[in-house]
Order: sequence, then C-alpha cells, then structure tokens
Amino acid sequence: MLQKTTFIILLFTGTLSLAESVASTSVYPCANGTILTYFKRPTIITSACPVPYGQFTFEGGIQYNEFINRGEQWTFPQSKTRIGLPWLSELAILFPSERINHQVNISGLSTTQLALKHDIAYNKNWNVAGRVVYIPASGSKDYGTARDGYSLNGILAYKTKVFNISAMASISSFSTPSAAGGLRYNAFSPDVCITWYTRNWLHVYFEVFGQTRTAPDQGAGYNLDTGFIFLVTRDFAIDMEIGKRLSGQLGNFKTYYGGGVSFMF
Repeated sequence: MLQKTTFIILLFTGTLSLAESVASTSVYPCANGTILTYFKRPTIITSACPVPYGQFTFEGGIQYNEFINRGEQWTFPQSKTRIGLPWLSELAILFPSERINHQVNISGLSTTQLALKHDIAYNKNWNVAGRVVYIPASGSKDYGTARDGYSLNGILAYKTKVFNISAMASISSFSTPSAAGGLRYNAFSPDVCITWYTRNWLHVYFEVFGQTRTAPDQGAGYNLDTGFIFLVTRDFAIDMEIGKRLSGQLGNFKTYYGGGVSFMF
C-alpha cells in the first residue's frame, strides 16, 4: 500500500513538473508573452493564459455609467491583481470599488472577489482553462452582496498572429445586496470576445456577454463592449472602452464609458 501511494505521489509530482517544463517551450501559446497575453483589461472575459509563475499584475481604472432609469454612476478604482502560481495556475483578487450615484444620492463599495485559474490543455494556437470564483459577503448595503457567491468558468481561446477569439461559459450563484433583501439567484453566463491585433502596440476588441438571469425576478440580459488597448511597453498597457445594452437589464445601464491602466511585474 505504501509503495502504491508513493508511486501515485511521484507520478502526480512528475506530471506537474512536466506541465511546467513544457509550458516554457515554444509550443505553449502563453510563453514569453506581453501583458496582453495574460489579460485584457477592461474585458469581462478573462484570458485562458495564467500569469507566469513568479510574476504578478496590477490594474485599475474608472467607469462612467448611464443607467436605464436611475441617472448616472461613477465606479473607481477597479483595482485587481493577478499572481502567477506554479503548475500553470493563477490567483486573482478583485478589490472593492467605490460607486457613486449622485442622482439618487447613494454611494458605497462593491464586492471583493477571489479567483483561482488553471490552464488545462493547449497547443501552439489554442488553450483551455478552468476558473473558480469565490465572492464573499462584502461591500456596502446598496452595492455589495449579502451572501457568499460562487462561479465556475470554462475558457477556450484560439489565436493567430492577427486575431484572438475567446469564449467563456460560467455557472454562477449570486446574491443581491442587503438593501435589496439579500436574495439568491443562479445564472448561466456566455461570453465571446474577438480581438484584432491591428498593430503590435494596438489591440481592438469586440465582446458580447450576458446572463440568463440578472436578478431574482428578472430574465436574461446581454451587453456589447468594445474598445482599444494600447501596449506602451511589454509590461504596461492603457485601455479605453464603451459598452451598450443590447437587451434586458444586466448591470441596469444603457451605456458606459471607461478607461484604465495595467502593469506587469
């Protein structure tokens, strides 16, 4: 029994070491990339490529929302960090943002989120990753979540020298803020993003994302997001975005505008 257990442990350790070794070769589509290889702030979808082990990223920005029926809102600083872990994995932490709605005189903090991502399979042009997200009860009574939330994401990406196509499917359990009763609801969320590398330093993206339920008493909602990402250096990027409501009340806005910066260390 001890010999069998030892063999299994050695096999598992060897497999992880092999994955790390293979990932350093030219076959791995995420190897030796720029900051835009590992994420593209401000898209909703996340890259299938984890941040390399031993490195981390930091991003932030500001967003202006025009709501369907409640005026306008500012959200900042949209801070997030991603930490490269061993074995093609990544830990991401989304920090609370301040949200201010002058129209109805409401302000407060959004939720905190923790996410763990792992690259599952790949070849030189595509890769598949899985991600689990934990949303602890956090934030203010108007913009936070009254109960813990969870999300399971599957990510598929295909890229060439000219474009990248990514798709993400998510199964999630959310909670409304305490001011809205702290009610729980479940949703399926599809997301497709196409990125065109117009220049080595300029990416243009188009993204459509949605949820089958946007609140306990609401149906599906879908939005369009598009923008430009400027690669200033390999480790520094600037972005600008505009989003439009397509249908439903996902986010309860009709238009939003945003911009931000990203760094990799």
